[in-house]
Order: sequence, then structure tokens, then C-alpha cells
Amino acid sequence: MGRRSVTAVFGAFLVAAGVLLAACGGSSSGDEAARQATATLEPAASATATPPPAAASADVQPEGERIFKDVQDLSTGPRPSGSNVEREVAERLATRFRNLGYEVTLQQFPVGTEVGRSSKLGILSPTVRTVPTLPLANSATASVQGRLVAARLGRPADFPPDARGAVVLIERGEIEFTQKVRNAAEAGAIGVVIYNNEPGMFLGTLTSATLPAVSISQQEGQALASALAGGALTVEVEVGPVGDATSQNVIAKPPGRECETVSGGHYDTVPGAPGASDNASGTATVLEIAAVLAKRGEMGANCFVLFGAEELGLLGSRYYVSNLDPAAKSRIKAMLNFDMVGVGDQAWWLIGTDSLKRRMDELADTLQIPADPSELIRGLSSDHASFVQAGVPAIMFHRWEDNLLHTPQDVASRVNPEYLEQAARMGIALLESLEAGG
Repeated sequence: MGRRSVTAVFGAFLVAAGVLLAACGGSSSGDEAARQATATLEPAASATATPPPAAASADVQPEGERIFKDVQDLSTGPRPSGSNVEREVAERLATRFRNLGYEVTLQQFPVGTEVGRSSKLGILSPTVRTVPTLPLANSATASVQGRLVAARLGRPADFPPDARGAVVLIERGEIEFTQKVRNAAEAGAIGVVIYNNEPGMFLGTLTSATLPAVSISQQEGQALASALAGGALTVEVEVGPVGDATSQNVIAKPPGRECETVSGGHYDTVPGAPGASDNASGTATVLEIAAVLAKRGEMGANCFVLFGAEELGLLGSRYYVSNLDPAAKSRIKAMLNFDMVGVGDQAWWLIGTDSLKRRMDELADTLQIPADPSELIRGLSSDHASFVQAGVPAIMFHRWEDNLLHTPQDVASRVNPEYLEQAARMGIALLESLEAGG
């Protein structure tokens, strides 16, 4: 995708604060490149104390259209793990919870050194432009200039004689990234550009490398391949040194209470994807559940955690669980995970601990919402798995299938407000059941 600027008002997320996301631009900044977007967000209104909750009303019900508006506001651009955008969104989510009367903590944790690494692919001639890139993990640190030469899939026979001294353009697929880069080095190339074989960007890992190597989207790669068929291109490839990056969980607790349930979902995305289904839908649903309980005056001991860096391997939820003391962990009756809850035409998938699946299946029947208790425990790995592995009962609410997962096409227009409302209704029903029946 080309550079575009989208002004999004975070609606109920902020009181008189705006959000500007310019999605999918190329940059030599590692943080900007990692998220394939640049973002400028106005400072959040200061919130040094938790405001008092509004007068309670038992009539408040979850509303699909209200949740959908939050999905729209969240998915104006990518929110990659460990990026400035992810952090800025976390701050807005924290403000939202505070305005509902919750005590909020931003729990920071490291996400590794490769996330913040810079990379660049610059076209120097015949035209000048910059292509959005991601560095391949463990790439060599270097800046090189040379002719761009196509080398198909990067197999030994795919490298033409003029690959020597050139930057090679290779399509993803068939052999491992490390082997592609090794073959390029043996052919005498000075740099490697690997383009995706499906829509969107991708994060790749090398076991080791002697060349600078970056990844680009399928669209950009195909455009470069077509341009090479019509003439020569001169390019610059740069991969900077490694740096440290952090992410954060947004933890919201009822004032003066310890958590007996945790409802959550991740708010980060893969680079290049606006993440409406994955997982603005789950994030917005969690916000709605928190809002409904607060407005009813029924916060109880229900806590909410929106996890960062799920897309890097459940890092946020693993960090949260690993930092619970034994008493706090044993106090949690259930973790409710909402991940990809807005698309698909099948029944709801209920994944996780058997006792919670059975209870939720009965509640779904009462609510007249089609649901299917799945046999998968860690299937479709998501943040509930971190709790299950730690011995905490957990359940994931999920809709399948989503063929546009992790692509630029994961936009809000695909999300069904009715499904969002169903997810919130099921979550509230399960929390009420747990409170009533232990």
C-alpha cells in the first residue's frame, strides 16, 4: 500500500483528544518501518486520579454499533508490537478505562532487540522513492548500493551471472530465508530483498547472515519485478544495528478489589495490517464489557487486561501471568479471551478449559447464540493459552474463518456489529454466572 493519512477521533476512547495515524509509509526508522506506519497522536488528557464512576443504571446493555465504532477508531492503521503506535494506543486505552472509574496500570515488558531495528530500501534510479521494509532478524548490519537483479526463489540456479556485486530481489517460498541469503552470498550478491508471496508484510528470521537482508510486501515486490523487466534499477539497502524495544499491558482493576476474573484480548497487530478483526474486535469488546459493568455499578472483582505483543508470541499475556504472585493467581476463577470476534459465518468457537466451555455453552443456548465448544486447548494460539499453561482456567471466544488475517485488507468494514454484541453478551453472562455460582 502507498502512504495515506487517516485522521481518527478515538470517540469514546478520549475526551477531546484526537488521533492521527498515517498508515503504511516507508522510513529508515526501525520503529516506523516495523509498523509500516507513522503516527502522531495528541497527548492524552492528564489523569492522575481515577475519576468517580457515573451514576449506575441496571438498564445498560452492550450495543454492537457502539463496539463497532471503537473497532473503526482502533483500526485506522497498524499497531505493531513494540512500536510507538502500540504504546500510544495503550495510553488511550488506559484513559478510556480511567474514565470508566477503573484503577489502571501500564505494565511494561521487553520484547527483544530486533523489533526496534531500522531498515531501508531506497530506489535511487531511474526514479527516487523509498519502499516500506522490515529487517530480517539476525541480518548483517550494513548499508549497500547497487543494481537490483531478480533471482526468483533464491535457489542456486536462480541467480544470473550479473548477481555478483548486485542487490538481489527474491520471492518468499520453497526454501528457508537463511538458505536464500546464503545462496545470494555465494552468488556474489551484496544485499537481499525478499518479497512476500501473499498480501501484506512479513517478519522473517535468519539463523545467521553475512549480507543485509530486508523484507517487503508482495505488492511492492511484484512492482519491482515488473520494473526490472522494463529496465535497470539502482537501489540502496540498509539494515541498522539492533536496539531495545518494549511493549505494555493495560491493566484495569475495580478500585480496592483484587482480581477474581480477567477479561482481555490483544491490541497489537502484525506490521502492515490495520487489524480490525485481529484484534480491534476483541479489544473493543473488552472495553464494552468493562463499560457496561461500570455503568451498571457491577464492577465486582472483574479485571480487564489488554495485552501487548501477542503477535510476537503471546509476550504480553505470558509476562502478566508470570508476574502474578501465587495468591493472586489462585484467586482468578477464569480468564476470558476475546480474539477475532467480528467476522466469519460459522458458530462461535469456545476454546479452553472444559468446565468453562460447558458453562458457556449452556449460557449461549439460553442467549440463543450458536456456539461450538472446541476440543482445542491451545489451538489458534492466543492469550488464553498463557493462563491455561499456568493452571488458570481460561476460555477464548473466537470466530473463524478469516482469510484476510494479517493482511492490509483486515479493515473495519468487514466486521459485523451483531457478532460484537454477541461476544459482549456472552462475556457478561459468563462473568455474572461465575460471580453467582463461584
